[in-house]
Amino acid sequence: MTRILLICHGHPELSIGGGEVAAARHAAALRAAGHEVLLMARAPTPPVHGGTVFATRPAPPGGAPADVLFHSPDYDHFLHSQRAKWAIYQDFRALLERFRPDAVHLHHFVHLGLELLREARAYAPRMPIVLTLHEFLAICHQHGQMLKTDGTLCARALPADCHECFPAIAPAAFFLRERFIKSFLRLADHLVCPSEFLRRRYLDWGLESAKLRVIANAPPESAPLPDAAPPEVLCRRFAFFGQITAFKGIGVFLDAAERLRATVPEARCLVHGTDRHGEPAVRAAFRERIAALGAQVSYEGPYRQDELAGLMRGIGWVVVPSLWWENAPLVIQEAFHHGRPVICADIGGMAEAVTDGRDGLHFRAGSAAALAATMAEACDPALWSRLRDGIAPTQARAAWLDAHLALYRHPPP
Repeated sequence: MTRILLICHGHPELSIGGGEVAAARHAAALRAAGHEVLLMARAPTPPVHGGTVFATRPAPPGGAPADVLFHSPDYDHFLHSQRAKWAIYQDFRALLERFRPDAVHLHHFVHLGLELLREARAYAPRMPIVLTLHEFLAICHQHGQMLKTDGTLCARALPADCHECFPAIAPAAFFLRERFIKSFLRLADHLVCPSEFLRRRYLDWGLESAKLRVIANAPPESAPLPDAAPPEVLCRRFAFFGQITAFKGIGVFLDAAERLRATVPEARCLVHGTDRHGEPAVRAAFRERIAALGAQVSYEGPYRQDELAGLMRGIGWVVVPSLWWENAPLVIQEAFHHGRPVICADIGGMAEAVTDGRDGLHFRAGSAAALAATMAEACDPALWSRLRDGIAPTQARAAWLDAHLALYRHPPP
């Protein structure tokens, strides 16, 4: 049995996002295999008691320890640094000494502080430290999306270019930011990349090739359900799953749905997800647009992970229209697990995960006209059935688990 401290930037019951879901699955898989896991997750609200930054959630079933919430006191979003150093060097250190992990695995550092890496290394110089890189926040100050403020994609981060996106921040500050962040990332023994695309980006940024390892996120747990309708019906049902923000391409999806209405009037488009994380203007525009599109397009609201199997069985295509590169969207992994081909933008981690013409279709990123044309092409039951048959089997959980356990049992040199 291995004792693992698993750290995440949000608790999956309080903040539902790809990284949080990946961390929750990670913890569940390790526990199911007999390992002891303590999940420490950042929580957005301050504790109701004094004296510590920690609180607890109810213990998960099976005798596992209760999850620990870390109430981040004073976080610097530019440097990804925890200004309240005592929270790291005192409270986090006390947690390490009490739990005594054999390995520490961070699923993020955002909202927590890179200083966690240094304190974990100071606590046990020979203890393996693993960090999963879920996007490009270390590289890019623009929400880690490598998307310029004018909406164009960014292929690299240079201080002068970053200054153009953020004129109030001097190029020298971006230069020092990179050096500061890299000084902490070097303390990790293994840097897990859920996609080859992300690995290449961090390799180009200057991280050590030997530490960068491509391992997919934990496979979904829920079993697929029988289709709710025949291919002739499912091939005309398209769904968007995820956070409703401009970066996720919700505007492109709705524009394409409006165009599709003219060519395939019997098609239906559904939106599953929450809009509470989006900017107020985006939220208002989304609600107005949904109301104007009529019955062919519907907003189904937020969903829980345990509802996905039921939602997937009633649709034929999952549409991933993100405007940024993405890394390894969990929604694509979920779609394939439930036997649903994917229509996605032809860039980044999306294009890597979906093979055009084998298990899904690509369209030109950002183009509603291209997406509408692809969706019209997709309303063919023979095409839908062929692409569905082209979906590769989901990675075995045992193989995924073995890949991580190998990291936890490999101490630093």
